[in-house]
Amino acid sequence: MHRMPHEKDLPLLANTNDILVKHYILDLTCDFENKMFSGSILLFLQAAGSLKQGSEVQTFAVLRDAQVCGMSKPDLNIEVTSSCVKCPTVTHTISTGSEMLVNNSNYDLSMESVSACKKCHLGVQKTLNQNDDGLDYSNQSKEGRDTPYAADNKVNTGFSTFQNFPPHNSVASSVNDTAIENGQMDTIEKNTPCICDNNSSGNADIKLPDSTEEVFHFILDCCAITVHFVEEVSLPLNLFNKIFMDSSGDWQSTNNYYAACRNLSGIALNYRVEDWCLKIWKDAICTADSFPKVIRVNYHSNQEGASLKWVKDQDGRPCVFTPAAWINNRSLYPCQEPPVAMATWQSFIQAPNDAVVLMSGDQAAIVTESETGLNTYYYQTSMPLPSSTMAIAVGYWDCAEISGPATTGDLDAYRQELKIPWCGHENNTCRVNYYYHPVLPCRLFAPKSLLPKVVAEFKEYLPRCFASAYKLLGPHPFSRIDLLIVPSSFASLGLASPNIIFLSQTLLAGDGSLCIRLAHEISHSWFGLLIGSWDWAEEWLSEGFATYMEDSIHALAMSWTQKQQQDHSELRALLRYKTLKAELLNTEEELQMLRPNQGKELRDQETSVLYVKNGMNPEKAFTQVHYLKGYFLLRYLSGMVGVSRFDQLIRDYVRLYHGKLVFSQEIFALLFKTFPELSVQGLTTERIYSEWLDYPGMPKVMDDYSPNNDNIVYTEVLQEVQKWKTINKANARKKKRIKVDVTSIDLEPDQLVLLLEYLLEEETLATRTLTQLNNTYHLSNKNADILHRWCELVTKHQYSNGYMDVRHFLVNHQAMGIYMYGECVLSASPELRKIAEECFETTSQDMDPGVYKTVHAMLFVEECEAEAMK
Repeated sequence: MHRMPHEKDLPLLANTNDILVKHYILDLTCDFENKMFSGSILLFLQAAGSLKQGSEVQTFAVLRDAQVCGMSKPDLNIEVTSSCVKCPTVTHTISTGSEMLVNNSNYDLSMESVSACKKCHLGVQKTLNQNDDGLDYSNQSKEGRDTPYAADNKVNTGFSTFQNFPPHNSVASSVNDTAIENGQMDTIEKNTPCICDNNSSGNADIKLPDSTEEVFHFILDCCAITVHFVEEVSLPLNLFNKIFMDSSGDWQSTNNYYAACRNLSGIALNYRVEDWCLKIWKDAICTADSFPKVIRVNYHSNQEGASLKWVKDQDGRPCVFTPAAWINNRSLYPCQEPPVAMATWQSFIQAPNDAVVLMSGDQAAIVTESETGLNTYYYQTSMPLPSSTMAIAVGYWDCAEISGPATTGDLDAYRQELKIPWCGHENNTCRVNYYYHPVLPCRLFAPKSLLPKVVAEFKEYLPRCFASAYKLLGPHPFSRIDLLIVPSSFASLGLASPNIIFLSQTLLAGDGSLCIRLAHEISHSWFGLLIGSWDWAEEWLSEGFATYMEDSIHALAMSWTQKQQQDHSELRALLRYKTLKAELLNTEEELQMLRPNQGKELRDQETSVLYVKNGMNPEKAFTQVHYLKGYFLLRYLSGMVGVSRFDQLIRDYVRLYHGKLVFSQEIFALLFKTFPELSVQGLTTERIYSEWLDYPGMPKVMDDYSPNNDNIVYTEVLQEVQKWKTINKANARKKKRIKVDVTSIDLEPDQLVLLLEYLLEEETLATRTLTQLNNTYHLSNKNADILHRWCELVTKHQYSNGYMDVRHFLVNHQAMGIYMYGECVLSASPELRKIAEECFETTSQDMDPGVYKTVHAMLFVEECEAEAMK
């Protein structure tokens, strides 16, 4: 079948080369009954090539597209130089003015503006909420502003109002009022010039566009949302200056000014919703510099959008969370997806009174209770991040606090322990909200029935893990963290976002044996969040680094000796090598490369659309190549320079590139600068690219791997393997069996996984051997890694006594179950296939879309092939 160009690539349509969102405000209500978020989002914009804040250029020269609305009070009149619409070849002085109505920092700008050219005396008067034709465009159609809102524009049942804003007088007012009382925010005068647009009176300091020029389109990435209207928000002049011109670096005050914009009125803009984007434009505006600076989009999310997962939790109660879908957050809110579009955000999320809203934010939520049955949760951030990193979860969960915030004295003491300034950014430009105590404030959230088990599993390990990460990598990039056990349909073992980590129930092993996964997710605070990738296809920069660091963090948390750490690290390396080797045999070549774009943009030559390589390829979600191949590259480099020296290099890498986006070349440039002797040994960046990053398959230096001969944990496994081979040989005798001692040593979980890996290589295992294995090690009750290998043995040898274990694994460990569906199909056993089909029917309703598609294709090959032929 012919493959269309970019069929598996994800389009990025946001025109970030022209204009950037610097800040988002989400005003949304969570509706469990109709499975949607509804409300609005405010976007604060700046032209991509605009002048830096603090420039000597005066306010009105920078605004360019802004108009100063006419003020009714003569004593407040001001004059600006502007081009008159009637006679554009002559520059005139226009008298303007406005009057603001202020009530508890909420502004009503529905007023009339009057402008008059002093030469031609053209006067224009209109209401800001209306177009020149006199029609009210407060309600608009999906296709834009040219017609009133159409009644047949489908809206989910229960959405009764277009402007479904949370109560602004609750959280927003309390936040702003408190800031004013504390002196953090200037009061906004009642009589203040208003920055908005009035085309009839011209645009300050800008030539009117030629009629042949194309109108500028502001493009946002989005899908599966219903837009009700889009408007330009009218700002008072002094509020505009505080937001766009203030270079003081006081982010808390700036966020207060952002929040003050929530209730400002606006002027309708043209828009069009397409399959992958929202296009917004304004008549006669032809450049990004001239485009409005603050936009409001009123919309609601659609149930089919993959950015949100609406399911029941383990107690049967409704919840919703962002599962890191292949489309990221674009069906939660319209945004700029490319990583370069780093922004801050605030959110006002309304949810039922007894529900909990968890979200990325510098501090825990400010909660405003209401008698309406809805509480409002307020979060804010100060560190610019890509929109794809934001996470939200709403549900009925219980909470347990693991560690609280440290005292100011403690923080100061630990800050002074750093012998050199941790941040190398100049002029106080760093926006990272570092936490200088080894142990982060941490809360655990889970359904009521699971919380005691979660606390027992993680309460001792987490503080040690935080302290270990701090010691190895420096201060924590985020000042707090919440961990949430999400429903069993979650398609991953863990997902790290700013201030919140989603965890699969699979990690609740009961013996702490899967806690190392927490070390991996915590590592992502540095690799993937604090330092991001310019190119999403270079995922090894986050996953490879997190996989490499998890061993060191875990070893330190477990207080292992250097020899213990080395032995366990080698054992895990062997397990990873076996996994990587198997994956490379079953993964298409372009998914085996760590740098598929080789540092270049993937842009269509005809359409100029930017794409994420394999961003829509369902197989990419299930491959671990970028984890494992990236891990082995870092392990190879550390072997060349020494582990301790390489760990210091990583620490220097964090200091140098925190808060930035990188390509692969940055880590290698630092590597060769720090260790110039590597070049003498024949290692170059080009060689690393050709052998590791741009090359499919196993790197040549990795043709084989095995731990050192003096590795105790490894040699114990080899002894057990040999013993079970002997037992199996005895069990396979058709004549009188020889009595064999099956007493075994107490293997650690990773040792047991390796033992089963070796036994999977045996062509046949007797039924009696499998029974003895399970009785000896109690495999049915072990963690998911062990249970997975045990189920593979069960399906390979069609051991019917273990079929219940297969069923249990498929239903309760869905994050790992996709591979087991394939084993059931390949076994050619009708009974195992029936189990797989029954489990699929049980779980498919809440299954991740990518997992559903893949498993469905496994189980119903002929049906899928017939559908593809249509």
